[in-house]
Amino acid sequence: FNSNWNFEKFQYQFKIPEEKSLVIKNAIEKINFKEKPKNKINLIYHTTPWRGLTHLLKVFKNLNLENVELNVCSSTIIYGKKFDDSLGKKYENIFNECKSIKNINYLGFVDNSKILELLKEMHIFAHPSIWPETSCVSAIEAMAAGCEVVGSNLGALYETCAPFGTLISFDRNFENFEKKYQKILLNSIKNFWSKENQKKLKLQRETINLIYSWDARSIEWKNFFEEARKVKK
Repeated sequence: FNSNWNFEKFQYQFKIPEEKSLVIKNAIEKINFKEKPKNKINLIYHTTPWRGLTHLLKVFKNLNLENVELNVCSSTIIYGKKFDDSLGKKYENIFNECKSIKNINYLGFVDNSKILELLKEMHIFAHPSIWPETSCVSAIEAMAAGCEVVGSNLGALYETCAPFGTLISFDRNFENFEKKYQKILLNSIKNFWSKENQKKLKLQRETINLIYSWDARSIEWKNFFEEARKVKK
């Protein structure tokens, strides 16, 4: 399993045997830090549209801030042409709305290597998640690049982002959810350059690059395969 939350849910629901279960978390390539631009605050949403993009757009329009831009890297093509042909039209209106809102740059599908470079220019990963993530590589990469994660605590996001992420409690009343999210997003934008926040983000990127890197995770996988071979024998 890629998180303890994921394992616990399966264990509770399906009563899987604990002795046959193992948690090995996701991993990323280390991301070199680059000083963030200081002339504006760049937000990014770089995951699929059904994870909370509709709510982010409402919040962003309500904030209506100068010198704050939202970059949306989202598309159904990420799961292949067949998937896009089947579900792409369902989200066309959301993507068209992105193109029509002031200070939003709709970038569509962006290759991961380019996402990693883009994250170096971003300040905040805006992710009001309504989807129970089992881990969230997007959040891990954003934190490694020195971005503040402003999201919800749904699914494994709390486990993945703790103790660095700024998270609201999930609320199925989406009007309440958006109000709470708007408040913490505005606060994070205003306080991004504070001394305390910069100290936290420095510790964050150093910690995430250390504990989520393939340097660390590969050892766990090697140990797992060694144990598996012993069992097989």
